[in-house]
Amino acid sequence: MLEVKNISFSYTPEKKVINSVSFNLEQGKMMALIGESGSGKSTILKLIYGILSSEEGEIYYNNTKLLGCKENLVPGEPEFKYLEQDFGLMPYSTVGENVGNFISNINRGEKEERIKFLLNLVEMTDYINMKANDLSGGQKQRVALAKVLAHPPLLLLLDEPFSQVDTFKKNILKRAVFDFAKENNISIILATHEVEDAWAFADEMAIIKDGKIEQKGNPSYIYNNPENEYVAHLFGEHTIFNKENEPEIFEEIEEDRILVYPHQIYIADEGLKVKILRSYFLGSHYLIECINKLNRIWFTCPIFLFTGQEFYIKVNKYQKISN
Repeated sequence: MLEVKNISFSYTPEKKVINSVSFNLEQGKMMALIGESGSGKSTILKLIYGILSSEEGEIYYNNTKLLGCKENLVPGEPEFKYLEQDFGLMPYSTVGENVGNFISNINRGEKEERIKFLLNLVEMTDYINMKANDLSGGQKQRVALAKVLAHPPLLLLLDEPFSQVDTFKKNILKRAVFDFAKENNISIILATHEVEDAWAFADEMAIIKDGKIEQKGNPSYIYNNPENEYVAHLFGEHTIFNKENEPEIFEEIEEDRILVYPHQIYIADEGLKVKILRSYFLGSHYLIECINKLNRIWFTCPIFLFTGQEFYIKVNKYQKISN
């Protein structure tokens, strides 16, 4: 088990970029760190891996204290793998050489089979003899994923690992990598701003803001129970309703302020009157942007609605919101 206990860190004396962060991660589980750029996600990964040393707090793995770069001659924990945003590939070596560099040479046949297996996992088999420097950004990212899995680690630290991968390949690649990790009991900490990764794959998620954890827990629970509007805004479009401004919404609701996701609003014969601003086609449905006197509102609809049309809306579900 990984135990992160009240770690803090600063690059300059003026400001802590990580402030009393704590969480535990069981072996074989996956945690997603979700937050905006600059929130501290990458720094947390570097502190766990040992590239940086925490100024306060402690990190333990299986009850052994991790010492960080100040007390290790070679930074980085040997049983952990860290995939940075710059990939860390050898530019003038081939794809196969980059992946095979971390595989034992004792049995050459087994090594070649292992390289082919890993490249097939990330759909890069056809590029085995190409120099890494000649690959696109997305291709380099896929090779880097194969490289960190060459010798399966106990803990895999991933920093925006799919950011440059083509959209149509992303989901296939994510399923392949995360399924491989589950099958091999590899723990994962994923730093990302793509919240869909947490919903689909993570056992736990932690929302990071200004170096602090705003909320942590099961992804489904956090989605349905965001502690504040910052947490909710990471999940996409939403609407905040206030009883004082939109009393029509609150006829059967006791709260004074609620948060509502687009799929929780529907068109009704009565309720809050809104005017349509725009319909966005999203494949299976439309995302509707509309407005009433005081508020911009988002809801989903199976059909296109024309700009200027007026409707009444109600909510069938909502989230309590504190601030």
